[in-house]
Amino acid sequence: MAIDEGKISVGNKPLGDYLVSTAILFNQGIRKVTLSGRGENISKTVSLYNALKDRMGDAIRLKDVRIGSEEIKGKIISFIEIDVERIY
Repeated sequence: MAIDEGKISVGNKPLGDYLVSTAILFNQGIRKVTLSGRGENISKTVSLYNALKDRMGDAIRLKDVRIGSEEIKGKIISFIEIDVERIY
């Protein structure tokens, strides 16, 4: 059974690492990748999407964006999730 979805959790690694990871998922045939970031990594998650769009152009499209907040260890933390779909 093929996997149709993947997830990249953006953290403290360089942006290029996440670009490579996302490209690998798409090259493995995964159609939809969710880019997720919390707190201070929200802007890096958006930058990752923009870098993907610049490099892959019309081969990907923005499927959905979800923003919100959740309680983690007693603190309210904002998050973003960006669904990117590969167009074959």
